[in-house]
Amino acid sequence: MFFTVDVAAGLRPAPSDRNLAVMNSSRSTYIPLFIGIFPLLVFHLTHFLSARAGLVPWCIPYWDGCTSISATGRSGSAFILFKVTMLPTAAVLMLYWLTTWNKIHRLMTPGQFKPWIQWLGILAAVFLAMYTVALGLEGNGFQLQRRVGIIFFFTFTYLCQLLFTYQLGHLGLHDWTHRWQVMLCTVILCLGLLTLVLDWQLDNYDDYEDAFEWIITLLLQCYFILSYWAWKIMDSTAGLQRSP
Repeated sequence: MFFTVDVAAGLRPAPSDRNLAVMNSSRSTYIPLFIGIFPLLVFHLTHFLSARAGLVPWCIPYWDGCTSISATGRSGSAFILFKVTMLPTAAVLMLYWLTTWNKIHRLMTPGQFKPWIQWLGILAAVFLAMYTVALGLEGNGFQLQRRVGIIFFFTFTYLCQLLFTYQLGHLGLHDWTHRWQVMLCTVILCLGLLTLVLDWQLDNYDDYEDAFEWIITLLLQCYFILSYWAWKIMDSTAGLQRSP
């Protein structure tokens, strides 16, 4: 038995590895809620600020498609707000995927899964930061950086969510959260394919593109919110596996 010194209480047992894991888990519990909810609040706030300044129209972007998410953060006070909030969010997103992989790793047998989810998650966060830095800046180089950043952010984020969903199912965690995760991934895939078909078939697809962007972003964020409960179930399963 190891002991630590507490000046007020004298010697007390040091926390075990299991207790440390529980404490670390409790500290990170709300990361999925932050990643899911905070960006949505930022997007709607920048839309409000930009609309009030006359930079974008007043509308319901999920339906009207009157403006893109990027347009809401290109100018004015929304420009500053977008950058000072989304750059730290990119760092938290990286932490989210690293923590997710760690939780999966605790439940699997050695060699069961490759760590693709953590590397793709890191890349998604990096491309989100690239996009955020370039947003609102003039020049062909920044325009290319924005385009590359947002395309690969969406792509790698969706691939990570697919991998997370697959690995939970492979681990036998077929609970209600997993069913909703499967549904969200399926809807996002169908919408993505639909946008490709519409872009190919419709001359005025640009009138609808921004609405699809808002809807797909909302669904991706809902997946992060849902993973709050998935994390809890994974932690409970890991705790049961360690029980004597």
